[in-house]
Amino acid sequence: MSVKEIRMQIELLYSIAAGFLVSVIFTPLAIKISKKRGFLAKPNHRTSHVHQVPNSGGIILLFAVLIPLFFFSDYFRSQESSLLLSALVVLLITGIIDDFNPIPVFYKFLGQFIPAIVIVSSFSVPDLTIPFIGVLFDIPPFFNHIFWILAIVTIMNAYNLIDGIDGLAIGMGIFSSLVFCFFFIDAQATNLAVFSLALTGGLSGLLIFNLSRKEKIFIGDTGSLLIGGILGYFALKFLNINGPENLNRSAFIVLGILFVPVFDMLRVIGLRLIHKQSPFAADRKHVHHIILDKYNLWHYQVSAILMAFQIIVFLAFYKVSNYALGGYLFVVLLIFAVYICLLLSMVRKKQHLFSYILLLLGGFTLFLFFL
Repeated sequence: MSVKEIRMQIELLYSIAAGFLVSVIFTPLAIKISKKRGFLAKPNHRTSHVHQVPNSGGIILLFAVLIPLFFFSDYFRSQESSLLLSALVVLLITGIIDDFNPIPVFYKFLGQFIPAIVIVSSFSVPDLTIPFIGVLFDIPPFFNHIFWILAIVTIMNAYNLIDGIDGLAIGMGIFSSLVFCFFFIDAQATNLAVFSLALTGGLSGLLIFNLSRKEKIFIGDTGSLLIGGILGYFALKFLNINGPENLNRSAFIVLGILFVPVFDMLRVIGLRLIHKQSPFAADRKHVHHIILDKYNLWHYQVSAILMAFQIIVFLAFYKVSNYALGGYLFVVLLIFAVYICLLLSMVRKKQHLFSYILLLLGGFTLFLFFL
């Protein structure tokens, strides 16, 4: 093992440990201040908690990510670091305002589009091709920029909307950041690997308190927007590292990493539009609400089920991507159809059908691995 590889491993270990320690050490302080100042999430008809809970975890998350990144990487020496930092600050401010004094949808979207524009502007024009169709048509750069701005805003909102029960958004964030980390390590992108592990460590520390009964904290809109924004940035960096010749395969893998949050959001918005409701209307149509209401499970049980499903889906996506198939979109639609079937079986409380479909999907994944 070379000196460079040893140094990289040490930096990675320090980054995840530092992110975890920052969360564990400072979250109790955030809980205390939030209770004293009244910075609490109040229950309503849509929420799944019945008590007022501090919702300042997102503030801790930002520091848990930035502190390891500053000490254990050279990231802040890069030109794009100032742009990303400014984007995260705007997300932080937007989230804090919305957590403590809900703001109109227009201003909330403005607080998401500005960071998305900043993130996209940190990439060069050739890196922003639209997957699946960008290699077939000569699309003007303006439309490429618009596509990726909308994609990052979509990811932000996906993690914002999936944050409805204890452990779910945080668990999805841990999974996604870990997967991106493995890809970054494989590409020798040390700064990005440190970045992703810092996010993993920070979220892991917050998960302890998020699942706690006595010292509970929520990450709030602040945390979910930060998770979505950072993962959107990771997705673009992942596509950039793999190059334009592998764009479709890379985008296919990204869809696998973000499947449950993104596709559940698209499903819910589609249902609202079908029923002539506002796509921004608050309701309990999300997958975690359906499982929670129909099966009377604990929050952590529902989160564990959805995490297991997300892992299975990612493994299926990743294995299929290794076969250099051209029909990536067909596979996406096929798995999305299985996902819809699972939800329909749960809505109708057909437990056996639910089990059979889940076993079928798991068996399909194992089949791909041993093929």
